[in-house]
Amino acid sequence: MVQNGMLRLAFDCANHIQHLRDLATRFTDRHPDLADLCLIRMSELFPRHTVVTVDEDFRAYRRNKREAIPLLSPPKK
Repeated sequence: MVQNGMLRLAFDCANHIQHLRDLATRFTDRHPDLADLCLIRMSELFPRHTVVTVDEDFRAYRRNKREAIPLLSPPKK
C-alpha cells in the first residue's frame, strides 16, 4: 500500500531519533521496542488521537513525561 501511494507514512524515525532514545532510557525497565517508542512519540505529536493497543505496558507509559496516553485496549484481566 505504501509503494502504491495508498498509504502515506506520517512519522519518520530519523527526525525523532534523539527523542526516541530519551524515551528508551526513561522506560528502560519495561524494555520498549522501537514500535512502542514511536507510538509514544506520535502520541506526543498528535495528542488528540487515541492509541489502539493490546500491549499492557501502555498503561504505564507517559507522554510528555507525566501525561497518560489515551488508550483503546481490552480491559485488564
